[in-house]
Amino acid sequence: MFGAPGFFVSLIITFFIFGAASGFLWIYVYGDNPWPQSTGKILFALFILIFLVLWISSIIAGFITGRNLEVNPGLNKDHIMASVGATAVPIVLIILHQLNVGNIGQRSDSRLCSEFCSGKGYSMSGMPRKD
Repeated sequence: MFGAPGFFVSLIITFFIFGAASGFLWIYVYGDNPWPQSTGKILFALFILIFLVLWISSIIAGFITGRNLEVNPGLNKDHIMASVGATAVPIVLIILHQLNVGNIGQRSDSRLCSEFCSGKGYSMSGMPRKD
């Protein structure tokens, strides 16, 4: 039941680890010099490996904990609702964040103006002040 929430938690933790590894490589190993092509492949493989290990570990830990806590190993609606809640909360938080930063939802007038002018080949755009 906790495979779906474990997926999102594992993904978030993996992004933090990936960011830390990339930052370490940038600051201490490669800097602003060109990075070898193999670094991208290694980081991607590391990302997938860490994600899968964390996700599988969370599924196994959830199964073992649930099995040990269950007196009656039947379908428990409280556990299903806890799993649904633990899955829905991160999704809702991500959607709210994306709405807040303007990635989804209606576009502002200045953004529409900028896209229109860029599409016509102009390098800059501007909206008149609203007084």
